[in-house]
Amino acid sequence: MQKIKIIIDTSSWINVFRVDLTNYLIENFSVLVTPKVKEEILEGKGFAEDADLFEKLSTEGNIRIVKPKTIREEIKHEISVSSGEIESIAYAMERGDCIVLIDDSKVYHVMDRFNLKYISSVNIMIDAYLTEKINKDKAYKLLEILRKVLKEEVIDKAKAVLKDAGNKAKRGI
Repeated sequence: MQKIKIIIDTSSWINVFRVDLTNYLIENFSVLVTPKVKEEILEGKGFAEDADLFEKLSTEGNIRIVKPKTIREEIKHEISVSSGEIESIAYAMERGDCIVLIDDSKVYHVMDRFNLKYISSVNIMIDAYLTEKINKDKAYKLLEILRKVLKEEVIDKAKAVLKDAGNKAKRGI
């Protein structure tokens, strides 16, 4: 079975690393990054464990570097042109065959306008729970870690999903 392509942003990579789900990400998705995101992550090389792991995984071929052909004018005034986000979104716009993993909610409206599929690192954690790679207690602990870096409403929605999934499991649905 072919893995779903997911193009990741720097902060999402750090957040997935923070909750120790990088192996889950690599095992379950075809992970793509743009040159700018790679550069941003590798700025931490030598002192940030996530950068060292990123370098190892990309060297092993588990993370593929992709580059958009162009960055469309209509997004240049809404997203910093020097950011990895703009490259990731531009690539997703060109290809249409990948999901953007991004934790910066300020750019969600841009992706909505272009009908791009996107998720946050919280969605990766929920997916790991729903596929029984982590249990409910671990999921709640990971949400508390992500609470430090994500908006409160994102964490609250994720808790509601976990609660609902637990209720369905109890009812045998």
